[in-house]
Amino acid sequence: MRPFRATRLAAAVTAVGILVSMSAQLTAAADTSDLRIEPVPGLTLPPELDEFYAPPAGIVAAAAPGQVLRVRAIAPAFFGIAHLNVDAWQLLYRTTNSFGEAIATVTTVLKPRGARPDGGRKLLSYQIAEDSAAQYCAPSYVIQAGAIPADYVNAAEVLIPIAAGIGQGWTVSLPDYEGPNSAYAASRIGAQATLDGIRAVQSFEPAQLSGVDTPTALWGYSGGTVPSSFAAEIAQDYAPELDIVGIAAGGVAAADWAGVVRHNNRGLYTGLVLGAFVGLANEYPELRQALRENMDPLGQLLLGSKLVLCHPMGTGVVPFYDYFSSFRGGDPLAHPAVQRVIADNSLGQRTPSVPVYIYHAQNDEILPAAPVDRLVDEYCAEGAPSVTYVREFLAEHISGVLTHLPAAFHWLRDRLNGIPAQPGCTITSPTTAATDPEFTQGLNELLPTAVQAIVGQAIGANR
Repeated sequence: MRPFRATRLAAAVTAVGILVSMSAQLTAAADTSDLRIEPVPGLTLPPELDEFYAPPAGIVAAAAPGQVLRVRAIAPAFFGIAHLNVDAWQLLYRTTNSFGEAIATVTTVLKPRGARPDGGRKLLSYQIAEDSAAQYCAPSYVIQAGAIPADYVNAAEVLIPIAAGIGQGWTVSLPDYEGPNSAYAASRIGAQATLDGIRAVQSFEPAQLSGVDTPTALWGYSGGTVPSSFAAEIAQDYAPELDIVGIAAGGVAAADWAGVVRHNNRGLYTGLVLGAFVGLANEYPELRQALRENMDPLGQLLLGSKLVLCHPMGTGVVPFYDYFSSFRGGDPLAHPAVQRVIADNSLGQRTPSVPVYIYHAQNDEILPAAPVDRLVDEYCAEGAPSVTYVREFLAEHISGVLTHLPAAFHWLRDRLNGIPAQPGCTITSPTTAATDPEFTQGLNELLPTAVQAIVGQAIGANR
């Protein structure tokens, strides 16, 4: 246990843990057969205009965490145009925000064509780096045919879980983990929404899983590590019934939020980090009030722009801007509300209860490596069951997406195939991952599968 334990947060987590433990069996066994699967929508609307995303508050409040509220089929497509030959649905389900309150969000379920294999399918929950404070940037919208691919980065990232997950015959869950208010950078709600999304998919019969006995893995890179890494810390308390066999996280974001903010101020990625302030303010009223009261007019204008832009465009707005100078009264990181929100959403509050694979570029230009080094050291000192940490030298944040993709994929596949993770801590610092035979092998497996998916071939059906 670490020194930071805010009383309110500890009480909230304890209360949620008790509630979930009491309702776990009910939630896991929830029968979705009486829910009508609605047809593919005739018009693909962004979530802001789509009533599917807005259930009555009373229905949400009466549901258990992970309970499915509505189901519809969708037509999935790459960049909204190239139709994907997979079965796909969206599940609207109940989850919990950062304050223990019931909310609803959506996960997109993708499954290979074909009958349920003996023993059921395995499940990969992939958390896309949404990094945006607007709903139309959510994965559930981006992956639909007819969607406007405003967030072209997210649209491209969809290929990773398709090639690595569907291509292996697994079912894939793509949760809108930021929730209905687009809480970008909010770890707590993101992790809870991810874990409840797994519960929802496990209860959905067409996903061809085995309920709570389904071997499940989580994966995310960069912004996708915000929910994925935090889920590793809270899974034992929040969703103890899930069979999570491993979590892979690359380019870890939340090891030191304050350090990330300072590192990027007046830098190329100023716009990306400024968007995180907006996303956290969407979730935390005290932070929203602090920003309204202390940001100058130009700062308010720039913050407002983040509410309507997906992260490629949002990142491109005001690079090299000194947003500290827009905060009246000095250092924004010294403001009590900012400190409380950062503390609530930082990693290192608990030790992971499941095997974790962490990969990070030593020369990451957006997310410095030193805080991740410290986090891993703490995990190891506190007896985490299995930590594999790879620190690549000849890589940075963007290239790290590719160079570590094969190794993370192989590590997750081994866990889902029942191969135990190596106990204890393993830390390596390769010069480059590109010379590893596993790198070439992984690309040879994943790239052809991705191309087949783009051109409309059925993948993973015979796995």
